[in-house]
Amino acid sequence: MRKRREQRRYPIVMGLALCMSCAIAMMGCVSSYYQPFRFISSGDLVYPEEARKAQVSGKVTVKYDIQVDGTVSNVSVVKADPPDVFDTEAVRYVQTWVFRPAHKNGTPQVTENVESDVTFKLAALMEDPPDY
Repeated sequence: MRKRREQRRYPIVMGLALCMSCAIAMMGCVSSYYQPFRFISSGDLVYPEEARKAQVSGKVTVKYDIQVDGTVSNVSVVKADPPDVFDTEAVRYVQTWVFRPAHKNGTPQVTENVESDVTFKLAALMEDPPDY
C-alpha cells in the first residue's frame, strides 16, 4: 500500500518540479527583457534655399547615437547625394529628433551607430506630394 502512495506522488512531484523550472526560466527571460528605441518627435526640416531655387533633390545618410534621455548626439554624414548640398541641414534636423530610448531590464540604454536617411525632395517634384 505504501508503494502505491509513493507511485501516485511521483507524477505530482515531477509536475510541480516541471512547473517550478518553467517559472524560473520565464523569470530569467523577463529579467533580460529588451525594448528597442522608438522615434517620438522632430523639429522642422528646412530645405536649403539654394537647392530650392535650383530645384535639386537629394538624400543624406546620417549616423548618430541615441542617449538615455532620448536625445541624439554624435551626428555625422555617412553619405550624401549630391555631396555638400544638404549635409548641414540634415545634421541640424537629426539633432532635433527625440526618441524613447532602448530599455534593457527596465533601464534606459545608449544606442550607438544608428543610421537613417534624410530625403530632400520638393513637393513640386513629387508624384504624390504630402498635404501639409
